[in-house]
Amino acid sequence: MKAFKEAMEMENSTVSLNDRFRDYEGWSSLKELSVLAMMDSEFGVELEMKDFNKLTTVGDLLDFIKTHNR
Repeated sequence: MKAFKEAMEMENSTVSLNDRFRDYEGWSSLKELSVLAMMDSEFGVELEMKDFNKLTTVGDLLDFIKTHNR
């Protein structure tokens, strides 16, 4: 969760697993790229855009990382 908050520049915000991350204030294509880069650099998870677009919540992201972590 810490890496996600850093990628989203939300270090001082509360993040819930049920939050729809695209609904966060400031969500943009740059934030999207930051999250994808974080998943790769922090967890070794490469994600294609078509698969990323299927994820909707912070919990979905974490579940994907857990099941695809190298």
